[in-house]
Amino acid sequence: MDLAAELLFYGITGIIIYVYAGYPLMLAIFGIFKRRALPRGETRLPSVALIISAHNEDRIIREKIENSLKLDYPRNLLRIIVASDGSVDRTNNIVRDYEGYNISLKTFEKREGKSATLNKAILGVEEEIVVFSDANAFYREDALLKLVRHFADEEVGCAVGRLIYLDSESYVGRGESLYWRYEGLLNRLESRMKSVLVATGTIFAIRRSLFRPVIRDVANDFQTPAEIASQGYGVVYDGEAVAYERSSYFFTEEFNRKRRIIVRGLTGFNHLKGDFGGSFRIYQFVSRKLLRWWIGALLPVLYVANVFLLGDPVFYAFFLMQNAFYIFAMVGAVLRRGRVRSRIFFIPFYFVMVNTAALAAILTYMTGGRLSSWEKAETTRDMDENYLETPVLRVIEGNKKAPESLENLNKIT
Repeated sequence: MDLAAELLFYGITGIIIYVYAGYPLMLAIFGIFKRRALPRGETRLPSVALIISAHNEDRIIREKIENSLKLDYPRNLLRIIVASDGSVDRTNNIVRDYEGYNISLKTFEKREGKSATLNKAILGVEEEIVVFSDANAFYREDALLKLVRHFADEEVGCAVGRLIYLDSESYVGRGESLYWRYEGLLNRLESRMKSVLVATGTIFAIRRSLFRPVIRDVANDFQTPAEIASQGYGVVYDGEAVAYERSSYFFTEEFNRKRRIIVRGLTGFNHLKGDFGGSFRIYQFVSRKLLRWWIGALLPVLYVANVFLLGDPVFYAFFLMQNAFYIFAMVGAVLRRGRVRSRIFFIPFYFVMVNTAALAAILTYMTGGRLSSWEKAETTRDMDENYLETPVLRVIEGNKKAPESLENLNKIT
């Protein structure tokens, strides 16, 4: 029993270390001789279609359109399309207020989910580059220029931008901001090889000619980069192409969002594994996503294995550390809506929450559950005047050193 427990303990610990430290290290080694330079000098600007996915977004769609109209890109080369997926609120009427501003509304009466909506919205689009966005994501004014510069390289088929969260009042917001900083690191490392695994759904661009219809139960930011890679084109990341978004506030919103993303990711890989862009990208998926998703299921096994090894002082010390970690996570759960801002609590809380959501997603997937429609986090749409009207939009539109959290806004504005 001790030998089996020891093998489990070392095996699971090794997986966790590899996922969070070993894989980034491997990418860094692979990329040593593959640093890519950004295009220099004047390049021809391509025509761009910005497609904004929307479902019942009347609380935020006007601000999104205003933000899009102020993007630093030639008006004659930019078309803005709002793809309304069965909206029954005032979303469509608000968009119609902007007729004459090069804003197109494509409205679909029956709600079918984001993937199906994008498949229909892109029909008839003739612009060279298509940029995908969401209604609650606000772009820095130079975001499109930063994205499209990569297409001067004929080998590039997809360019992925960077998502920054504007607030970190809750533990969920702080944890999500930390998560995206880590994802940004992986994107930068993968970009050296023109092989970014997944896109940021709120801000990424592709060559229109490379688009393939998205499977209903699969996220477009997962499937589209894979299929572009399978066509022999590179997928790159630009940390200067920035979108800002408000993080979800409530635990249940973020938990359900993570669960949905993972279910759709597992569904997507099952559909695409034969057309995923090569063996290296499969290695990336296993290392960056699949193993990480399974950590939620492995953590209880690690804990139980540790119990059988308490006779050894080293394992006993590790057992105490595990218990302390989970106690801190529980304290973080209690404090998650307060203003106590300690990494000692919010990092364990967020880690446990994300891995519990991953375990729930795996169980959902294995029992046949599939998720085709997206359920937005309502608190990311709570656009009160303090959030949008004065400080934030001014920072987004005019300050290239915009903060990563609302707590720093006063220092800039």
